[in-house]
Amino acid sequence: MAKVKLKINQKVEIQLQNGSYAGSHPSRVEEIFPDKIIFAAPLKRGMAIPLKKGDVITVHYWGQTAGYSFTTKILETKLQRLLPVIVAAKPEKVTRIQRRNFLRIPVALRLTFSILEDLEHNSGSEIFHTETVDLSGGGVMIKSPVKLLRDQCLEIELTLPRKGTINVTGKVVRIQETKGKGKPIYLVGIDFLVIKESDRDKIVAFVFEYERKMRKKGLI
Repeated sequence: MAKVKLKINQKVEIQLQNGSYAGSHPSRVEEIFPDKIIFAAPLKRGMAIPLKKGDVITVHYWGQTAGYSFTTKILETKLQRLLPVIVAAKPEKVTRIQRRNFLRIPVALRLTFSILEDLEHNSGSEIFHTETVDLSGGGVMIKSPVKLLRDQCLEIELTLPRKGTINVTGKVVRIQETKGKGKPIYLVGIDFLVIKESDRDKIVAFVFEYERKMRKKGLI
C-alpha cells in the first residue's frame, strides 16, 4: 500500500469525472485505516451527492510543500454518526502534483506589482496596478501596463475574495504583446518563486471554489 500523507480532518477535493456532478467538490478526511479511508460525502446544495460502490473518484490534497493526487474506488457509502460518508480503498499510488500541473482558471482579480532589480536586497520602487488573466497555485498571468523582460522578478500583491491579500515574489517566464485601447497591453506569465505554503493553499482553495462555481453556471 502507498503511504498517503493524510490526516484526520484534513480538507480535500473529491473530483468526479462524469455525469451531472462532474467536477471538484470539497470534503474532509474522517478516519484513516490501513486499507481504507473514510471521507465526508461531498455535498451539492446541502445534499449528499449520490455515489455508490465501485464509483471511481480522484482525491486532491495539499501538504506544506506540494500537492498530491490519487485515484481510488468507493467501497461503500453509509451514515456515520448521522453524517453521510464514503469509504474508499487506500490507493496503490499517490502522485505528487508538479507546479505546472496546478489547476489553472481564467479569472480577473486585482493585483499590484513592482519590479525587483535585486531579489535579495532591493524592494520594488514604482507600483503598477493591474488585474489577472488566469491564476493557479503555481503562478499567474497578468495584463501588464508596462513592458517587462523575461526572467525579471516582481514583488506581487494579490487580493483574493474572502481570503485576503497575498504577497509573493514571482519571475517572468513568458510575454505576449496585444493591442489595447490606443496602447499595447502585455500578457505576462509569472511563476511564483517565493510564497508561503499557507498562501499557496489559499490560492488553490480559491481556484477550486471558483472552478466549481463556474461549472455550476455552465461557463466551463
